[in-house]
Amino acid sequence: MRKTLIFTFLLILITTLLTAADPSPATFSVSTKISAINDMKITNEPVDEESFSDPNTTFSGSVSIVGSGSGQNMDGDGNVDFSAFVSTLSNNRAGYTIKMSATPLTSEGTPPATINYIVTVEDVPFDTKEDTIAVDVFTVQSLGELNVESLPISVRLYRDEFDSAVAGTYIGSVTFEYVADN
Repeated sequence: MRKTLIFTFLLILITTLLTAADPSPATFSVSTKISAINDMKITNEPVDEESFSDPNTTFSGSVSIVGSGSGQNMDGDGNVDFSAFVSTLSNNRAGYTIKMSATPLTSEGTPPATINYIVTVEDVPFDTKEDTIAVDVFTVQSLGELNVESLPISVRLYRDEFDSAVAGTYIGSVTFEYVADN
């Protein structure tokens, strides 16, 4: 019994010494905060993550329509020849939607005259003659990484309205709205 007691005592002593020899683990935390990127612009060519912020890709901001004569950029069906893209850069985890609306080309003067047109992104049209509320152009579902989209924009005037329009300067606008999902 005495040997068992001595053996137990030695076992406890060795275990205590071994346990006391190991220091407790040292730890530290690593954290970061990623800022939201919810960016959209009109570009003159498709863009990617690297070229999105290049000022040379930014669209000039207006399309001058010439339907006949020198410098014509509209065909007989009213399709306007220009290059523009709605481009987005986002890391919004929940995704986002781009909405589009437009106003008819309207002249100054009394009474104002209008020329209607259809603006289309990819296959989604907005018709200034018929549509009154913004349409969803595209929706990007939840994201797991930075996302870039660049979709072509086209414009087709109602050619008969253009051909019969009274003299004047006509101005309309196309508006794109970025809506972040929650």
